[in-house]
Amino acid sequence: MSPRSICIIGAGLGGLTLGQSLLKRGIPAVIYDRSSSKSRHSYGITLHKSTYQPLSDVLGLDPAAFRKEIAVDAGCGGSGNIDPGCLAHHSGSITRDSFRANRQKLELLLRKDLDIRWEHQLDRVEYGHDEEVKLCMSGGQEVTTNHVIASDGPHSRARMSVLPDIQPTALPIVAFNGKRRVERAVFNELYSPLFNSGNIIEARKNGAILNISISDVQNDLVSISWIYSRAAKPQNDPLHRPTRPNAGAEEIPEQFYDEISQLKDLDQPFADVFDEKKLRSERILSWLMRTVDTSLEDLQATARKGVSFIGDAVHVEPILGGEGANAAMADGMELAEYITAQGVDSVSEWYRTKYPKWRDSVEQSKRAIAEMHAVDKAAL
Repeated sequence: MSPRSICIIGAGLGGLTLGQSLLKRGIPAVIYDRSSSKSRHSYGITLHKSTYQPLSDVLGLDPAAFRKEIAVDAGCGGSGNIDPGCLAHHSGSITRDSFRANRQKLELLLRKDLDIRWEHQLDRVEYGHDEEVKLCMSGGQEVTTNHVIASDGPHSRARMSVLPDIQPTALPIVAFNGKRRVERAVFNELYSPLFNSGNIIEARKNGAILNISISDVQNDLVSISWIYSRAAKPQNDPLHRPTRPNAGAEEIPEQFYDEISQLKDLDQPFADVFDEKKLRSERILSWLMRTVDTSLEDLQATARKGVSFIGDAVHVEPILGGEGANAAMADGMELAEYITAQGVDSVSEWYRTKYPKWRDSVEQSKRAIAEMHAVDKAAL
């Protein structure tokens, strides 16, 4: 059953996977994204076999070859290995078959042959006549379609347009993230001893989790990403600002640096990464661990009017403890299969089977982040 016209909002992992999965079945779609076509997201994400095996089939690649092409350490012949024993805590979802992929490489692979309209930022969605949906872009352009599938993340403009009362909830977790390029010689001396069995390491110190992961390996440089996270204090925690605007992510309180300075006697490479003086000269982001709660009835109602959602646009999981990337790609592959068999007009029925799984996954992610940071689950 062939759909009439499908538009996808968001050229992230969910939208690109949906586009590729539809293309494989001979169903064209147009993807609109607010960004330029410039490469982005050069950091590592964890992929599980249940995701990358069917995804490699969509792309017509052998799973082993697919893994080697996008692994964070592909530059030195690696395949993104993860040693669960090097993690301070994990929910059990990470196995020896999981691997660390460079998101930028994965997205570039997924873009191939897709019709992507860059620099088209959605402003709002309007319901039109004769079962049409109008996409109003910030630049004044208007696109009329029969069905739009939004995969535009936790701050989905499509969701805010048609379901304005649904807002993300911030969990009581403090998290900061940064990136750094390390000279290969320094990496070999300070980092390699702990990274010899995998591409991500963690340690606990002063009630916080210190996370360092490899993002990319080049001849002379190794790109890394770090995360500092802990449970928010019950009252008056200056590092937990759940109501801050999105633009406030780069406003780092002085108390963060004070806290970092108290991390004494760290082993390498943690001592090199979590060095207060070095961090003061680098770009740091304050992360909020968010979830979104939607109702099945609301999702089905909007789908019947021609607006559907996948990935973080509808079931947000926190960055830590969540499986957002894997879930978004799974949504894309499964929805394409459903549309091929049943048509886009009945996506509301697809929600009936997916919704309980989404709710379970979000709840599991909340349990995982609570256990990771020893948070009372009642607080979540």
